[in-house]
Amino acid sequence: MKRIILSLCFIAVSMIGFSQGVILHDTVQVTITKDGAAVALNDTIFNPSTTDSLSVTWSKTDNLSSLTGWSGTQVCDPQQCYSYGMINTNVYHPKIAPGKNGVFIVDVKALPTAVNGTAFVTIAVTAGTTVGNMVFRYDAIPTAVKDYENNNIVSLYPNPATNFINITLNERKISTIHVLNVIGRRIASFNVDANKSNQLRVPLDNVADGIYLLQFADNSGKVLGVRRVTKQ
Repeated sequence: MKRIILSLCFIAVSMIGFSQGVILHDTVQVTITKDGAAVALNDTIFNPSTTDSLSVTWSKTDNLSSLTGWSGTQVCDPQQCYSYGMINTNVYHPKIAPGKNGVFIVDVKALPTAVNGTAFVTIAVTAGTTVGNMVFRYDAIPTAVKDYENNNIVSLYPNPATNFINITLNERKISTIHVLNVIGRRIASFNVDANKSNQLRVPLDNVADGIYLLQFADNSGKVLGVRRVTKQ
């Protein structure tokens, strides 16, 4: 199976330092297309020792069984790949050499009929005498976004955003902006008058990190466009 390594797509949310100096990313994530193709995320463990190789064992848990149309395909270390549904625990091969990184790769896919939402695969790692979790997160957004996302109905920046996002309304018919989460649930709405001002600044201080959809509608409720934004 052809593996797509999305090394530029993952977001390293934070780092965990263990008592022995072993380091791994806490969470890596990617937004995927619901087309049935396996999408891979990779994460690494660093062995800071200058003399000793690092033994690693692991186990996996996930929420895939609760998400219709989602499935895991395989988990890989440098030596081999394991069929996802056939293995839950294993020994990482080979041992991680002094001063080197060891990589985990997790493949997940979502069918076109899959529910929108977020899949999590957690690899619980025991590295030497220390323990940590590596979380692989896959976000699927409503397919309908593709029909609107590349239009020029608005301009917005920065994206990804942290404290705020600036929006320029290029279409005067826009009267309402709806904010949706990744499963398409509306979490906020506000009215605008593009004829008075087409410049908006939306504060994001109290918004949880994640992926959101901005849905732009006219005064009849017709959706004119949708843009995807990321808060981090």
